[in-house]
Amino acid sequence: MLEKIKLALGITSTVFDAEITDNIAVALADMGLTDIVNLDQTDALIIKACTTYCAYQHNLMHGNMDLAEKFKVSYDEQKSQLISSSQYNEVQANG
Repeated sequence: MLEKIKLALGITSTVFDAEITDNIAVALADMGLTDIVNLDQTDALIIKACTTYCAYQHNLMHGNMDLAEKFKVSYDEQKSQLISSSQYNEVQANG
């Protein structure tokens, strides 16, 4: 997932690898605090949500506040959609 997110962010250097890896873990943990139980790291929607969260953090850390806010809103919307989907939420996982 790290390489896919770096590609999406236009990052080719390894300088930000630790930061991005930490942000992936935070995004997964944040989604895990909800009813989302399917956090398959190969799933396209989970990767997209993590990518969006990382874009939010990356822009926030580089002072691009307007863009960061747009990514935050997008991440929150993606998370809401995952929560409401029976493919990802606890209702489906528990039968």
